[in-house]
Amino acid sequence: MTKRASAPRITKERVLQYLLITVGAVIYATGQLFFIKPLHIPMGGVAGISLVLNFLWSLPVGLMTLLLNLPLYVLGWRILGHGFFYKTVYATVVSSIWLDLMSGIIPGFSGEMLISALYGGIVMGAGLGLVFRAGGTSGGTDIVSKWLNQKRDLPVGTVNFCINLVVIVGSALIYRNPDSALYAILTSFLSGQMIDKLVYGMDVQRKAMIITNKPKEVSEAIITGLKRGVTGMDATGMYTGDPRTVLICVVHRHEAGTLKKLVLEQDEHAFLLLSNLNEVFGKGFKQVGN
Repeated sequence: MTKRASAPRITKERVLQYLLITVGAVIYATGQLFFIKPLHIPMGGVAGISLVLNFLWSLPVGLMTLLLNLPLYVLGWRILGHGFFYKTVYATVVSSIWLDLMSGIIPGFSGEMLISALYGGIVMGAGLGLVFRAGGTSGGTDIVSKWLNQKRDLPVGTVNFCINLVVIVGSALIYRNPDSALYAILTSFLSGQMIDKLVYGMDVQRKAMIITNKPKEVSEAIITGLKRGVTGMDATGMYTGDPRTVLICVVHRHEAGTLKKLVLEQDEHAFLLLSNLNEVFGKGFKQVGN
């Protein structure tokens, strides 16, 4: 006798995820209604096509978004998994309903197009970032971006920007305002930056690689002064052939100055490399799942 597959359990974490998606979808749709639609700033992907259809034939933006998303839902179901699919459909439905429900109710921005492009990109990016952080998308080319992020580890916002460029240029031509494409690119870029910040984290960490002849002294200074762990690796200087020790340490961005001071106090000839990290998981930083 085979057991029936149990339905997904309703947990506190799942409720919070869908609440976050709801908030993000509403913020995204509000930004589109208030800043983008009134001044006919092009958008990429399905959203941009839906706005063009509304411009040409007054078709509902939300309804068109849902219909155009149907083929992409197949990709979301077959490749990205059922959990991701449900969240994406939910985000798309919420934003689409909000778009059509609040159309004509939310007053459109009537100022300069540059201001509209700037704040539109920031607001919509913030909304999409919340949706992505909860494990969904707003549908459209976001599904493709999320898939590429999972398969190739490509930044979601950057991929979105590239995919949407063609739709933006075509929309600008239909609006008979080529200059609007330049504003749309700015909007898309800012939106992508906001998405990346919310998905990967706002606090950029610093990774230090330290090549030194005094590994014990430098390590003890870092451990004592910053309370950070240090990992040492044996290496060889290829020019001299002499043995070297490479120390690896991760610190918060605001600790980078103290780190440099501690290293140089112990070894003024140390070779120090600092680079940015978007996310760090482990003791003293993020915990897995956050």
